[in-house]
Formats: sequence, C-alpha cells, structure tokens
Amino acid sequence: MSTQVAVKEQTEVSTKSAQAPRYSAEQVAAADISNQSSLPSLAGATKHFMPLSIEYWKPQVDGEEKLVYIAGVDYHDVPAFDKSGDITSMMCVLMLEQKENELCRYINASKILVGNISGAIDRGEIIPMTLLTPVSIRFLGKKPAGNGNMVARWQIIPLIVAA
Repeated sequence: MSTQVAVKEQTEVSTKSAQAPRYSAEQVAAADISNQSSLPSLAGATKHFMPLSIEYWKPQVDGEEKLVYIAGVDYHDVPAFDKSGDITSMMCVLMLEQKENELCRYINASKILVGNISGAIDRGEIIPMTLLTPVSIRFLGKKPAGNGNMVARWQIIPLIVAA
C-alpha cells in the first residue's frame, strides 16, 4: 500500500463519528517499513485497551441487551445476509462494550437501529467516541412491516452513570 493511500484511509472522517487523523503524511513516510533496516522490538510495548477486531452483533433472543458507548455510524464490510458468503459494505452502528476486563467492539447493520442512532447523533443526544452518552440497546424482536417483511425492533435508552 502506498504511503498516500495509507494517509488517505487514516484521515477520512465519517460524518457520524468523532475521529481525528492519527498521523501526518510525514510521519507515515518516515515510518514506512520498506525504508527501514530493521524493526524495533515490541517486547516492552504496552497494548492499547481497544482491540482492532470487531464482531457482528446478531441478537439471538428477544430482550437481548448491550450496555454500550457509541463509537459512530459508518460503512463496514459485513457478510451478506443472503447466505452467499459475499462481503458487502453496509452502514453500521459501531458500539463499545466493557465486559469485565475486556473491551469488545460490535457492529450492527439493522436499518432501524442505524437510523435511530444516526438521528440521535444528529440531534446531539449521542456524542460518538466519548464517555458522555452511554446507552442501553435492547433487541425487541422482529415484527411484520407493512410490506410483509419482518423487521428488527429496538429500544435505545440513555444511561446515567453515577459520578
């Protein structure tokens, strides 16, 4: 991957997430592995608390709930829902959930959930990538829509965290 592509990918910002560019073009060029004579040891490095891996949250039962911080709404590559095995890019909600000593990142592409979270971000009710606006997201089950399709229903409630 060229340095220009790497910088472009890292500096593009979603309108629904609060992310600043992490590295300047000069920093990326100086750190290009192909220009190094050796790699530094990572034995003493500290692991970041947030994993890069993301799991798709597909609730299994009505009432399933996640207590999360919203990282944003953006496009993510997800397996197609038609069992073809294809990967498709879909607008998803990215959630952060603290489970005991582990931070988990989840995405969900439900149009209703994405629309509700996106609207709450637009209204300032959710501030992405902050500790200010945690929410409870509860799956209420699938209900028939007017066109005969079954659609997922969600309950999203702000959480008040004791200071």
